[in-house]
Amino acid sequence: MTASVLVIDDHPVVIEGVRQLLAGELDFDIIGEATNGDEGVVLAKSLTPDLVLLDLKLGDCFAPHLCRLLSDVSRTSRIVIHTAFDDREPLRACLNAGAVGVVLKDASNLVDALRRVMTGEIYVDPSLVVDPKVRALRLGEEGGVYESLTLREYEVLCVMALGRTSKEIAAELHLAENTVRSYTQALLSKLHARNRIEAVAIARELRLL
Repeated sequence: MTASVLVIDDHPVVIEGVRQLLAGELDFDIIGEATNGDEGVVLAKSLTPDLVLLDLKLGDCFAPHLCRLLSDVSRTSRIVIHTAFDDREPLRACLNAGAVGVVLKDASNLVDALRRVMTGEIYVDPSLVVDPKVRALRLGEEGGVYESLTLREYEVLCVMALGRTSKEIAAELHLAENTVRSYTQALLSKLHARNRIEAVAIARELRLL
C-alpha cells in the first residue's frame, strides 16, 4: 500500500530533499507541497493525505496551532513534525495538538520514521526521547522561565503571537473567553512580561516561537 504525503516547509531546498529521498520508496507518494501554513491547510483539506510532514517553524503560522487546523480539515492524516530544532515546548505542544511523530531534519531515519507512523506508532526521534512510554522529550535544561508554562498556556501564546484577540483565541482553541484571559495573565506572569507584545518578544528570545 502506498501512503500519500503532503510536505509543508518554507524552505524549498528541504522540500526538494524530501522529494528526492522518497522518490525511490515505493510505499510513499508525495501528492502535495506547500511553503506556508495557509496553503498547507487548503491542500490538506482537498487532498486528505495519509501523512503530513510539517516544518516546526513556518513564517506564517506556529506548528502547534497548525496541527490543530490540519487535524480539523483532514482527520485521518497523520502529522509528523520535521524540525532542525530541539525546543522542548513547541514539540511537546505539537504532540499534544495531534502530531504523532517528531523527526530531525539532519537525521537519516526519516523513511523509517514515516513507515513506523503508518503502522500506528507514535514516533519521536531517538535522540530526543527520555522515556518512550511517556513521550517525554530531553530538549534543554530543566528549569528556566519557560519551563513553568503549561501546554494550554503555550497554545494561547502561539495563537496570541499571530495577533489574535482574546475572543479569537477562544474560538480557535475552543475555550471560554474568560479562560483565555486567565491563561494570558498566567503566561504574562511566568514570562515576566508587562503586556502581550512583550510576552511574544520574550518568547521569541527564548526560542519558544
